[in-house]
Amino acid sequence: MGLNIAIVGGVSFIVAYLSAKGYLATGSLTLLLITLSFIAIGLMDVISGWYANFAPNWAVTTAAIGLLLFSVLQIFGSFQASFRSVPIGSEYRKTRLTITCLVVVFLSVLLSSLIGLNVFPTFFVNGIGVTLTDRIVYAIVIFLFSLNCVLFLRLYFKTKSNVLYWYALALALDAIGLYGLTLQVHYSDVVVWTGRLGTYIATIYFLIALLSSRKSNKEAEKLPEI
Repeated sequence: MGLNIAIVGGVSFIVAYLSAKGYLATGSLTLLLITLSFIAIGLMDVISGWYANFAPNWAVTTAAIGLLLFSVLQIFGSFQASFRSVPIGSEYRKTRLTITCLVVVFLSVLLSSLIGLNVFPTFFVNGIGVTLTDRIVYAIVIFLFSLNCVLFLRLYFKTKSNVLYWYALALALDAIGLYGLTLQVHYSDVVVWTGRLGTYIATIYFLIALLSSRKSNKEAEKLPEI
């Protein structure tokens, strides 16, 4: 789980930092939602890794709920990009960023705590595999990731932006990789690691997407539109 935390958790916080800087510079609500989504998935991935030391079900549940929260924030971001909402004025950006980040951190910790209190139904039984609840949650997540991918690809074909290309590719790989996580019978078995490989590559692609936006002023100008 250390590798999972380092790649998914660590890189997610880096992506969140880069997108937050982009939001402060442009006022793009899409970048704000991207920032919040990566804070949520990064934090819940770290908590999931800690739970994995003594409660596999809690770890799997936290990862699933974190992905659900991540995918919902992402779909809001892609819809916002598609409808081209007006950027936020510069005088409110820092305040909005601070408040929304604190809300997401609180929500992530609250959900993780409720999982530790067994409020949620069982998502995984070691030796048997994931439950129907887990499959339903992952089905929703994969659908939202796929829809996100289609929306960002649509924007890519309009703008030919490298940022959108890498971002859409990351979403597609994530959707494919997440399917593998629903096939596990024993915690962290070979099938799971095959699925995680896809999510690891996707996480790197997310980072490439945000880094590529900083290499070109032309790409940066397109960021408020994504």
